Amino acid sequence: MNKIKVGIIGSGFIADHHCYSYSLLPNVEIVGIASNNESEANSLMKKYNIINNYFNDYRDLLKLECDAVSACVPNNLHKEVTCNILNSGKHALVEKPLARNIKEASEMLDIEKASNKTIFYCENNMYAPSFNKVKEIIKEGALGDIYMGRGKEQHSGPHSSWFYKLEDAGGGALLDLGIHDIACLVWYLGCEVKEVFCQIKTIKPDRGVFGTCEVEDNAIGILYFENDAQVVIEESWTAPGGYDMRFELFGTEGQIKVAPTFSNLVSVYSKNGYEYAVEKAETTKGWTFPVPTEAWSFGYPQEIAHFIECMLNNQKPLTGSNYGYKILNIVEAMYKSAKSKKLEEVV
Repeated sequence: MNKIKVGIIGSGFIADHHCYSYSLLPNVEIVGIASNNESEANSLMKKYNIINNYFNDYRDLLKLECDAVSACVPNNLHKEVTCNILNSGKHALVEKPLARNIKEASEMLDIEKASNKTIFYCENNMYAPSFNKVKEIIKEGALGDIYMGRGKEQHSGPHSSWFYKLEDAGGGALLDLGIHDIACLVWYLGCEVKEVFCQIKTIKPDRGVFGTCEVEDNAIGILYFENDAQVVIEESWTAPGGYDMRFELFGTEGQIKVAPTFSNLVSVYSKNGYEYAVEKAETTKGWTFPVPTEAWSFGYPQEIAHFIECMLNNQKPLTGSNYGYKILNIVEAMYKSAKSKKLEEVV
């Protein structure tokens, strides 16, 4: 069995998911972690039995002999880090969004082409079991022609200050959460988005220890598809109670609803509370709906396993750089609409 060697840049929440996902694969070895937070990185290395290869500068990690590197870094570093990974002769796994804007994304695709290496675009929702089942049902024709729908992602807001800074993040709830919904919806309907309309607001500018929110924390948009379907998306960083994501799709022959969070798979009532229910849940007292094997339910291990399989067999991934570019282009059109207050064409 061919062994794939990988590195991790970053040591936060997403880096943990990547480490966990790699650790499930017997043909993968994590050879090192680069992070500006040494204690956090050491904690990950201990948790996943990674050999003691810690690097403060990610460029030193790129000098190691390995096949691919996960870029689990803030949005403003996506372009720089990804291009350096590719130029070092390694494949790059890049978390969503592909970049802060289309200009940066275009430069990344140019480097990808010149390097003869691959950008694997990490859109975990498209690999989540529940959302994957929706695609399977649609392909079988159960819904007929989809003409309307709704996508929704909401929680109380990120737990890192960079998300709230325009220069670092490039956008707010629309770029952070809406990009998930749009990626799945384009995949579900199997056709292009031709026009969009969007409104954004900042409801809670004071984010306490995280500072001032310089980006939108709420967004509502409408996607108009080439098949004449119209789908609403709702994104929020001000919704308490934990992570809530769901889709509703309506077709000429049926409808489907899916929600891996706030489901009744496990329902708990507790006066005392317990350790952990789901991402962004502020409390576990009262009624809660914990998500079993959260990483698996949200598609992270399946996504990583797919990418490794593509590397071994020289196959194109379900979510490559071009898909990340396409979805980012739709988001950019939505920001244009929010500014113009008009319907905008996706070009």
